[in-house]
Amino acid sequence: MKCTLNALRMPSLLRSNSGFTLLETMIAMTIMLMAFASILMVESSSVRTSAKAKQMNVVAMLARNEMVKFENDFEGKPFAEVKKDETGQFKPPFQDYTWVHTVREMKFPAMNMSGGGGTAKSGTSGDKVDTGGTDQIAELLTKLITQYFSDAIREATVTIKWKRGASEQSFSVSTYWVDLNHEFKFTE
Repeated sequence: MKCTLNALRMPSLLRSNSGFTLLETMIAMTIMLMAFASILMVESSSVRTSAKAKQMNVVAMLARNEMVKFENDFEGKPFAEVKKDETGQFKPPFQDYTWVHTVREMKFPAMNMSGGGGTAKSGTSGDKVDTGGTDQIAELLTKLITQYFSDAIREATVTIKWKRGASEQSFSVSTYWVDLNHEFKFTE
């Protein structure tokens, strides 16, 4: 039996110097590094968004609770007895937050219910009829109603403030209070 050198040689797959070159390894590591960096950015953004949502949930809860307290303190009192501006700080664990109560008088624009000038055309005959008295009454009535609304309605605002970094953040909630027992005054 003849033994040739080719028969004793190793198969071609085993004998080649197969493997990754340094360049191929560097490219693969760069791709992996970019993928991991992208995943890290998405995760850190998600954590920041979650923290901000948690903080806004706390702020909304504080604002709601403070508005309920504010309304309970106001209940049954005339507007003259309610403080227009008041500030305070929450107790622990919310000592980083402050509140501001503001009560503002509502000013309504003068409504014009009159039909215009002192004379108006009548139906088909074209005769002019004096409506000056009616216009004056309508004007007086609108002034009285506008004044009543301005005196009987207040805007109550609760603002929650807190520090975030170097800046101050705020969140406000407003409601309108109506004094149904307010006296309707017939003065000009």
